[in-house]
Amino acid sequence: MTDAPALTASQQQRRERMLGAAFELALEGGWEAVQMREVATRADVALGTLYRYFPSKEYLLVSVMISEIEGLTDRLAVRPPRGDDPVERVVDVLGRANGALQRQPRVTVALIRALVSGNEEIAPAVAETRAHMRRIISDALGAELVGADASAADAEPEVLAIDLLSDVWLAALVSWISGVEPASSVMPKLERASRLLLA
Repeated sequence: MTDAPALTASQQQRRERMLGAAFELALEGGWEAVQMREVATRADVALGTLYRYFPSKEYLLVSVMISEIEGLTDRLAVRPPRGDDPVERVVDVLGRANGALQRQPRVTVALIRALVSGNEEIAPAVAETRAHMRRIISDALGAELVGADASAADAEPEVLAIDLLSDVWLAALVSWISGVEPASSVMPKLERASRLLLA
């Protein structure tokens, strides 16, 4: 994958078209609809170009997830989290993010399937996703994370608590998209986990 910060303006526009095409296809038909050849066609790029930016379907979809998280970060800058205490602000952030996921279930299924695929080549993108979520939750808490890229074993207690909350969220999403639990179960679980881990 091309290093996004080093992209020229035209390369960044091309990358955004590819991410947008993948998102649209996932919105229309979920995981199965996101075929690399179709993404390239819709984004008006050569298939080889798509693979230079995103070496696999899983990498592409996790990159879409990162783009969605960055969009959430931008929205939070305009409309900061609400709540009388840090935990309430975290619950507000998680509620907004979870609401967006549940409004687009086909996209969510595709993104979560990619995230938990076990494909080792997407490890950098998965790590970036985790770092973004750490930052969002940390900002809502009003906490300064020392080393947002620290491993869980080396993390400060606050970072470990945030990572555990992210793990609970992922498990709750997997239970929802696989039909084990209803969509309505996700937020109550996250609210309880937030109070247990962060209070």
